[in-house]
Amino acid sequence: MVLIMGAKYRRASLEGMFFKSPFDGLRKHSQLIKEATEELKKGICLYTEENYDAAQETFEKVSKLEHEADKVKLAIRENLPSFIFMPIRRDDFLHLLKEADSILDYAKDVGVLLHMREEPIPDFVSEGFKLFSEKVFCAVEKFEELMEAFSELLETSFGKKSKEDIKRLQGEISQMEFEADKIEKDISRALFNYDESPLTAVHLLKVVDRMDAIADHAENVGDMIESILESR
Repeated sequence: MVLIMGAKYRRASLEGMFFKSPFDGLRKHSQLIKEATEELKKGICLYTEENYDAAQETFEKVSKLEHEADKVKLAIRENLPSFIFMPIRRDDFLHLLKEADSILDYAKDVGVLLHMREEPIPDFVSEGFKLFSEKVFCAVEKFEELMEAFSELLETSFGKKSKEDIKRLQGEISQMEFEADKIEKDISRALFNYDESPLTAVHLLKVVDRMDAIADHAENVGDMIESILESR
């Protein structure tokens, strides 16, 4: 009975989420990533200003948007078998969706982690942390442009949008990820040698690790899209 009720609840929760095409769903999912990462960026800024209550409000929004995106992802998966003609392989599409969804998972993790220990960012890493955040969110912004361009390309069966434009965006994401990774290593090295407060060091190490993962997954999506284009 529990299983039956659970199935009915899941169907009800997905009601009204049938998209005209899987690419409409991909666009909706990408829009939620954009909204969530914008809230995360705002929350991190508030956190660094030591406005912890306001920061937590934005982190809660990130969590809600991540949950909404999970419902969209499930709706896409459940409706996908009904789409017979697709310009890319079904497995490639689902893998791409999963990789994009990881951005939201880590965005939520960052908010949860920051809320666990509310304290000023140590002076010796504060500037590096700000620059690191800028690089991560710049990578996400380029990712959003890439997903919009790719969605258009899929809907036109690769007929209108320039592949070179997509390759350029992928290159820019990779550059931002590379720069973020370098700064993350510098921050981590400094924190590993922070003897005054080991708990602060561990806390921020976990935060920057998950923030770096956001840029990593954005780059992974770009690499997957480039691979899809090269296979055609």
